[in-house]
Amino acid sequence: MILYKYMSFEAAIAVIENQSIGFSCLEDLNDPFECTAFGFADDEDSKITANLAAYACKNKFSRNYGVLSLTRQPLNSLMWSHYGDEHQGVVLGIDVDIAGLSNPEKCVIPSQCGEVIYSATKPHRNLSIISEDSLRTIGKELVFDTEAFNLVKRAFLYKSIEWGYEEEVRVVKNISEIPFCYHSGQGRHNKWTKISVSGRPLYCFDIPDSAIKEIYLGRHIYKNVTKKNAFTDQELKNILKSWGGKDIKLMQCHPDIHSWQLIAEQSINKS
Repeated sequence: MILYKYMSFEAAIAVIENQSIGFSCLEDLNDPFECTAFGFADDEDSKITANLAAYACKNKFSRNYGVLSLTRQPLNSLMWSHYGDEHQGVVLGIDVDIAGLSNPEKCVIPSQCGEVIYSATKPHRNLSIISEDSLRTIGKELVFDTEAFNLVKRAFLYKSIEWGYEEEVRVVKNISEIPFCYHSGQGRHNKWTKISVSGRPLYCFDIPDSAIKEIYLGRHIYKNVTKKNAFTDQELKNILKSWGGKDIKLMQCHPDIHSWQLIAEQSINKS
């Protein structure tokens, strides 16, 4: 299955050259309501209140797990505007099976189970308050299984309906065993490389070169040359030509004159 990742042109260069894709911590994502949809029921017999349980779970999940946000649609105009550098960036089509993102033994939430649930209201208070023993397993022994999935689903897969246009699919991996603390600097360990982007940690997971199957170029991608002065016109053309030389479907996006949709045509840089 191929899923898509919107990003800037510079980020796409890094992903393709380094053969890795970035996972973020929940607290570094752009929705302030991340990990607040537990809906714990108040329990007079529990030593932990619903509010305390929600706060403790959010803190545990935020620091111990990395989230990769993908989507099903490479031609969403709003997504291009918000995440594709205002149509100057790139969308990568990633084969999640080849990339190791669909393996339930290696993912807390594999791609085939990561469809985000969009709702107008949060889940009702019907989830039993997590025990202290269970709370301690978050970041350690907690793995993907049917018993734990309801808690994990509410932590990672519930969002407000306003975000529905993203059609997001998430992959969640445990990063607690990687020897990088949240505030530590850059490093490399096994299949992971930790870098800092705008002061926030990004945990980059190695993927095979063959996992990238499609590249969609934003309609204004050549504005990168004039707007950011990051590349000369020839450097940009050389990069696109090198991508076109790979066994990858290279597409150029354009607005359809007959509808409000974007369309994609094979890029001339493929030749």
